[in-house]
Amino acid sequence: MLELQKNQIPSQYMALFPFLLTPLLWERPGSIPPLTRLIQAFIEKNPAGVSQNVNSLLGIFQKLIASRSNDHYGFYLLNSMIENIERSVMEGFIKSVFILLFQRMTSSKTTKFIKNFIVFMSLYAGKVGTQSLIDTIDSVQDGLFGNVLEKIFIPELQRISGKSEQRIVSVGVVKILTEGSGVLNDKYISYWPKLLNSLVGFFEQPVNDTLPDDEHFIEIDDTPGYQSAFCQLVFASKSPGDPFKGSYNEDPKLFLAQSLHKLSARHPGKLMPLIQGGVEGPAIEHLKKYLVAANIPVLK
Repeated sequence: MLELQKNQIPSQYMALFPFLLTPLLWERPGSIPPLTRLIQAFIEKNPAGVSQNVNSLLGIFQKLIASRSNDHYGFYLLNSMIENIERSVMEGFIKSVFILLFQRMTSSKTTKFIKNFIVFMSLYAGKVGTQSLIDTIDSVQDGLFGNVLEKIFIPELQRISGKSEQRIVSVGVVKILTEGSGVLNDKYISYWPKLLNSLVGFFEQPVNDTLPDDEHFIEIDDTPGYQSAFCQLVFASKSPGDPFKGSYNEDPKLFLAQSLHKLSARHPGKLMPLIQGGVEGPAIEHLKKYLVAANIPVLK
């Protein structure tokens, strides 16, 4: 019902919100899916009203991402916060968020976690900005953003599935490639053609849905019971939205072509040597088609 509210959330609803963040409520696996969806509705409908509870929200997020079976719910909460809560409110917390994510990746990296991490970083790049993404990751460890490109974005992009997720990633990666000069500076420029090559493959190749052998089974300790399975069936029907609706060209290939055209105008003579020297032949042919479709004759 809360998701259907078109006006301001009634005060009696908002009075319940802090109680939903009580850690004990999140102990039962069956409660996690409906609680996550309810919290997302509060964040989306009244971001200013929940802003004072960001610290508690991130406590729930930390608990969820520690679990191999529930980490995606943690990302759902985090993405809702990035999409809706004022940037000024989130700024003081975001470095800690990345530290938690990198710690989890170090201790227990799974394909599901990597996919959700890519979607989150793409959403962050699209909503907050590429330079902020680079600066925040590098503030954790100097040069870390290069490792993220080399070991996560470039090799794993093809794993992203789902219409909403693919839309977020296509916008985010185009922004990383073309916004400002973050990846075109000397520090990260070697990754630029590799990421572009990976993005074209993402557009043109089928999803890689293979899993390592050790990820075909959920750990026994994380296996949800009947109640959790039931709740997931009931509460899994929320239609994913487009966080970039109306902001960028909905055709990702045209958006890439238009963005490359603008980037080449800001950096004349820089892109073509990178493309010719680092992008594979088939991807170059696809890029030419994107440019023609966007009525762009050639990059400068």
